[in-house]
Amino acid sequence: MLDVLAYLFQAFFHADGLPDVPKLASELADAGFEEDEIGEAMAWLGDLARLDDGPYAALAGRHLERQLHPQEIAALSPEALRYWYGLAHAGALDAAQTELVLDRVRSAAPAITGIEQLKHWVLMVAWHKRQDGAVLLIEDILFGRDGATLH
Repeated sequence: MLDVLAYLFQAFFHADGLPDVPKLASELADAGFEEDEIGEAMAWLGDLARLDDGPYAALAGRHLERQLHPQEIAALSPEALRYWYGLAHAGALDAAQTELVLDRVRSAAPAITGIEQLKHWVLMVAWHKRQDGAVLLIEDILFGRDGATLH
């Protein structure tokens, strides 16, 4: 699915929006993506459209020190936890984005959140804001390599 999202990022991130779903699905199929990848991407875009950051508005743009609760630590795989600490160290997410992602981690418990799922949620939150710093984070998730450093 990340390949589809990378395509969408390159084609539509700086546009005012995405084309309607049937047209977009047709364009993705024409670009050679598999039907299951397109379906996953459409579901992801649906989740993105429903993302409500209103309850976190007071935290937006603020970078606060945030310690993970032991239950949050337990809900992340070791690889996802290392990635999370890298994000925190780099200041990649503001306080509102941090809480949005951690709410998704908590809501998935007792299942353990792996790195790919965590990256999907971080990608969704960063894409939702479309701030300048978000572009670097999105590019790192979509085009980066394992062990890449966040800038």
